[in-house]
Amino acid sequence: MATSTALQIFITLLGAYIAKYFPQVIDPSLKPMDSANCIECRSVKYDFIIVGAGSAGSVLAHRLSENPKWNILLIEAGDDENYITSTPSLQSETHNTRVDWNYTTVRQERACLNLDGFCAYPRGHVMGGSSTINGMLYVRGNPADYDEWEQMGNPGWGSKDVFKYFLRLENMTIPELSKSPLHSTRGPLTVSYSRYYASVLKDVFQAGIDSGLKSIDYNGDTFVGISYAQTTTDGVTRASASKCYLDPIRNRSNLRVFKNTLVTKVLIDKNKRTAIGVRCLTFGKQYDVMAKNEVILSAGSINTPQILMLSGIGPKEHLEEKGIPVIADLPVGKNLQDHAMVVLNFKQENFTEECNKQFGDEVAYNYAKNRQGELTSNTLSILAYPNNTQSSDLPPNLQFTFAAENFVFKAIPGACLEILVVDVNPKSRGTVKLNSTSIFDAPLIDPNFYGVEEDMLVTISGVQQAFNYLKAPILSKYVFSNIANESCVGILNETDYIKCIIKYQTATIYHPCGTTRMGSILDKSTVVNSELKVHHIKRLRIVDAGIMPRITRGNTNAPTIMLAEKASDIIKSAYIAKL
Repeated sequence: MATSTALQIFITLLGAYIAKYFPQVIDPSLKPMDSANCIECRSVKYDFIIVGAGSAGSVLAHRLSENPKWNILLIEAGDDENYITSTPSLQSETHNTRVDWNYTTVRQERACLNLDGFCAYPRGHVMGGSSTINGMLYVRGNPADYDEWEQMGNPGWGSKDVFKYFLRLENMTIPELSKSPLHSTRGPLTVSYSRYYASVLKDVFQAGIDSGLKSIDYNGDTFVGISYAQTTTDGVTRASASKCYLDPIRNRSNLRVFKNTLVTKVLIDKNKRTAIGVRCLTFGKQYDVMAKNEVILSAGSINTPQILMLSGIGPKEHLEEKGIPVIADLPVGKNLQDHAMVVLNFKQENFTEECNKQFGDEVAYNYAKNRQGELTSNTLSILAYPNNTQSSDLPPNLQFTFAAENFVFKAIPGACLEILVVDVNPKSRGTVKLNSTSIFDAPLIDPNFYGVEEDMLVTISGVQQAFNYLKAPILSKYVFSNIANESCVGILNETDYIKCIIKYQTATIYHPCGTTRMGSILDKSTVVNSELKVHHIKRLRIVDAGIMPRITRGNTNAPTIMLAEKASDIIKSAYIAKL
């Protein structure tokens, strides 16, 4: 999103107020120290090298460094978070900045046609990774997701197995949920409700209740209904993985963090087929760092495949095409899965005062001084899951997210209410491939949105339901009107009109996964086993969303943190005899 002059002025003003009244947000002494320029630190042979300080890597660094006998190195391509990434309502303003890899997809035939088919593909290039630039929705997914993982050849990954790890990570601060046996208050990751809701959202919520949806805890044991969003915030600021897992252990003597450091390849002893270290670049200086026990890739579903393929681990035909010697022929980069969202924007023909409210001194001051107001909201305020499947026993396939556009800097002029329609159980599969043999060339990302016709049909049904939702009696006073892409205006046939909206108003909801799929070594579609070890390569493990064999029916940040929590136990158990 292009940053306007008004927004630049507001953000500068906000920064000044935060420096005066809320300085802990930008206090560098509360962050782990950067050791990338420590020459002695580069020559240490670490017990574990973790590549990527995102949702998974931050967890691993925290948990593995609990053992004081292990020396841990965490490497991150980006730098520290800042007050913009920490302010919940400014999350969209982090995209296309230094904290984002600024990726785009290859041209899509059935999505993002408003951008000529090239979908923006935000990925966190910062401490905390994508948990630092995402929408902060805390969604575990459905128990059926993990039971399906187990049925796909991954023992120990069923819903009963992973539940304890969700409890381990969670610090639930919502009073009515904090005492539930389905939640925990002991974990590092803070979960809360927003402190601010636009008035229209309260009526949107009631409209769901009036239509028969139950008020639910979607992270509990009921999965059809409506709820105010549970968010990874502490009520005031973003609760990123870095903030929750790394900042509290910044003084651990056995943990080193290299920031602004790019890993260009995994170093592999070809004779022994063993990972021995990584090659790094810090401000143009290249050097190698070695590992005693393991190299763990936690660079995410896009960057981990890129690093693997540049290291000679990937599809043989693709690597040979790029002139890269093949060390292990594995389906790296295949099986890309993601949630596409259809973004529906609506004008309010009346009740426009709140909708047209301008940001200024009062809003910035209220946030920094009083920890209140519009800026405390992640803007994605309500989640709904209708029972849209053929059987009531099946998990819902649709997720609706409601956001009031009246207190954010609008992407769509005049928009007041936004509904995101997501098929959370997509059948389409895409790929991540190398663009070249340079780590500096962005990989070729093809999510293949709506490549399977069923995904389009489910989404058409979802958009129809969203339009019908706004016909609820309690919402009639707002007189909503849809803001459609100009290419769709005038199409009379309802199905054709909705298809047009889907194709022009689709974006990723930032949930790529599956590109280094977990499963049995006998399954040629997999890259790692159920202990997340890379097939055919010793001392190399992958711990990030890429290992998911299928995408979860919901937002993927919480599941990624969960799987890293579980992976830390797997790794500790593997080395217990050596302690």
